[in-house]
Amino acid sequence: MKYLDALAPALLLAAASLPAQAQEWPNEELVLTVVVPYAAGGGTDSAVRPLIEELRNHLAVRIQISNIGGAGSAAGTNEVLNMPADGYAVLVSGTHTIAATMQGLTDGYRELDQIVALNWDPFIVAVLADSKIESMSDLIDAAQAAPGTICLGNAGMGGATGVASIAIDLAFDGIFNVTPFDGGQNLRTDVLGGRCDAGIFSQSEILTNPDDFRPLVILTEDRSLLDGLSDVPNLVEAGFDALDVPGGSFRSIAVRQGTPDAAREAIAAAFAAAYDSASYQSFMAEQGIISTFAKLEDAQAYFDDLVTGYEPIVRASGLYAQ
Repeated sequence: MKYLDALAPALLLAAASLPAQAQEWPNEELVLTVVVPYAAGGGTDSAVRPLIEELRNHLAVRIQISNIGGAGSAAGTNEVLNMPADGYAVLVSGTHTIAATMQGLTDGYRELDQIVALNWDPFIVAVLADSKIESMSDLIDAAQAAPGTICLGNAGMGGATGVASIAIDLAFDGIFNVTPFDGGQNLRTDVLGGRCDAGIFSQSEILTNPDDFRPLVILTEDRSLLDGLSDVPNLVEAGFDALDVPGGSFRSIAVRQGTPDAAREAIAAAFAAAYDSASYQSFMAEQGIISTFAKLEDAQAYFDDLVTGYEPIVRASGLYAQ
């Protein structure tokens, strides 16, 4: 007994020095960092911020949101990949992660595990409300009449809007001046300021300025679920049924591979509770966001299917890193 009594302080000190992943999760003294790989105010940030606020009610740790934009989401992704795999850093992942990884900007999904699949935010091609361009056909005609002069903006070449803009440009023999911006907020500002003719936006971004934009076409197979956007034609209705482009922005939550199962399961459960909350369900309905919730293995399987389907689109766009 005297030997054990003498050893106890050393055992306590050793336990205290164990890495976080070896201790019980969560540790209430630590902070969970949610990395949004885009600037604040953009489509991805706006779509997940209410979810993160609700998450505070379901996890016994402090939560901070860190917006790290750049390189089409790769900068924020790489930040998470450089953090410990202890469950205290999660990434708002999605189609932008797939695009950035395939372009060689990050190791991205190859070093991440999907914790929950969240939702889809449809893409809409839009111009200023007072633009002379009134349809997608008008936009194509204007670009064909003066190749390289019509700006088609996106939120960053590493993201899904970047892939979509390149795919549209290539389908019409490179007639656009495809211009990447650092996040949806900057894209929106330049289109509203008249410095870019058209942009590919998340539907939620259009909703923030409904009187300032003229939507031309929605890139999903179905029309928008929202009354104010339900009359926007899809590609087939607009006469471009052969155009194969990403239809929207899918979002998920991911952690570094090697994160302990206890942390993964606790994070998934907390996000599920936040996702099912009345406040977030109402938010998605108001924004016309399409729910695709899944957890852990099911979330990973869903993401893997997206990777498989995305590859030919990225290759066709000429962005795939060899």
